[in-house]
Amino acid sequence: MVDIFRRIKLIFSNYELVFKLASKEIKVRYKSPFLGFLWALLVPLCVIFTFKIIFSFFIKIPLKRYPFFIFLTTAVFPWNFFSLSLSNSVLSIQENSNLIKKIYFPREIIPISIILANLINFILTVILMLPVFYLFGLHFDAYIVILPLVIFIELIFVIGVSLIFSSLQVYFRDVKYIVEILLFVWFYITPIFYPLDLVLSTSKLLFKLYMLNPLTQIVTLYRIALLQGYTYELPAGLTPIWLIITSTVISLITLLLGLYSFKRLEVRFADLV
Repeated sequence: MVDIFRRIKLIFSNYELVFKLASKEIKVRYKSPFLGFLWALLVPLCVIFTFKIIFSFFIKIPLKRYPFFIFLTTAVFPWNFFSLSLSNSVLSIQENSNLIKKIYFPREIIPISIILANLINFILTVILMLPVFYLFGLHFDAYIVILPLVIFIELIFVIGVSLIFSSLQVYFRDVKYIVEILLFVWFYITPIFYPLDLVLSTSKLLFKLYMLNPLTQIVTLYRIALLQGYTYELPAGLTPIWLIITSTVISLITLLLGLYSFKRLEVRFADLV
């Protein structure tokens, strides 16, 4: 445990390298496309528009308070941040083999810089999307203040998961395909385009297991922060405080596991990449 905290301190001491690599990632990603950063907004918007059509005209999911477009938005963008960060970082150690072989630095910085680049895109996207809520006649309540905390909780979880899979990918080259399947399944077991009540009405036991999904808790917290009065939509016994505590604990445990596994596996990175 002491070694892990030393590792965290070492990563923070190299913050300039983290930001430099993150800046490079953003510039490389949006340098060639004509629309540049707008693709970070257009891609998830296309997903939302597709689901809006499907679930408005073909499969209707009843919502009590909110337009379905807004309901989707509060989950699709956080999901997009998670899935892009994980899928982009899983190959990050392999793709930076030259850098790893030349000099020594905390290798965790490589996937973390990619996640940071995605985080910047995500925050800018959220800022751009907030006015859309007003166009639909929605306002915010006091829970909007927890939005930065929710973003931070998701960031911790994303870093932990990404460190685990990016380190495993160096040893097992099939991991990237496992991640693709995992993200596909994870999308559908997270309440992105359906409400929690739909799961609760199926089975109370299933609902309890369902709430163990960290992304279920995180997405629910986003909706609490962004949708006025969403706490009244929560099933009985499910409170914002409980969600914040449990999601924070799970995210921190995931982060520690990620740092531990990465540290144990990085000793052979230079030989295997």
